Amino acid sequence: MYVCHCEAVTDRAVDAAIASGARTVDELTDRCGAGGGCGGCHRLLDELLEAVAADSGLVAASAA
Repeated sequence: MYVCHCEAVTDRAVDAAIASGARTVDELTDRCGAGGGCGGCHRLLDELLEAVAADSGLVAASAA
């Protein structure tokens, strides 16, 4: 499923970027391109980051 339509980034690419250490939307943009267009996906990206942070006990910082 596409998470970021502007940059054609899938949920798998976002998951991989998070698994490799991305903890903010800016870091996701740097690693996989998600969030680098209109910004319409920033809320979803924040939710994905927060879900991973909650599961792993990390604190997520929002860049959006």
